Amino acid sequence: MDPRILTAAVGSNAELLETVSGFYIEAGSIVADVTFGKGVFWNNVDTSRWDFRPTDINTGVDCRSLPYKDEEIDVLVFDPPYMHGGKTIKASINQCYHNQNGSHASIIRLYLGGLLEAWRVLKRGGIVLVKTQDEIESGKQRWSHVEILQSLELIGFKVVDLFVLVQHGQPTMREAYQKTARKNHSYLLVGRKTS
Repeated sequence: MDPRILTAAVGSNAELLETVSGFYIEAGSIVADVTFGKGVFWNNVDTSRWDFRPTDINTGVDCRSLPYKDEEIDVLVFDPPYMHGGKTIKASINQCYHNQNGSHASIIRLYLGGLLEAWRVLKRGGIVLVKTQDEIESGKQRWSHVEILQSLELIGFKVVDLFVLVQHGQPTMREAYQKTARKNHSYLLVGRKTS
């Protein structure tokens, strides 16, 4: 097996996180996954080597208001719902995050709130791992990864890496017609909190 870490791969989120965690998370780190969900990201990773803190909105912890002290966390993993609309993400998730209007702008606001909170709780030099995917809204391309990358930099993070994950199968089609290329990849952005 080739030991080099590549920016793009075909696989699952669990496979990607296995690679990225081995590269960016040191043993003994305090790691907070603030959008843990069912934990499928971590299926291939032994989290016992860290002080691992999994939370999400369904356990009563909103990623925009975390129960951690300022500069307490070494690594923060952030994978909020990145697609808008009731057809794309469950209505219950929209409701939990108060995203009833289901717009692209509301998704970006969710990211901004979570990233500002990440800045607060991360130690200097801390890492934020941000999962996202571009989308189409009302027939227009929405380059979420660019908006989030720019937001990271505005907040004060230095974007140090970007991974592209290509899905194994075919992307789902909501309509029978196609006007643009279907999105069959997502991104994992790596930001470092600067001093």
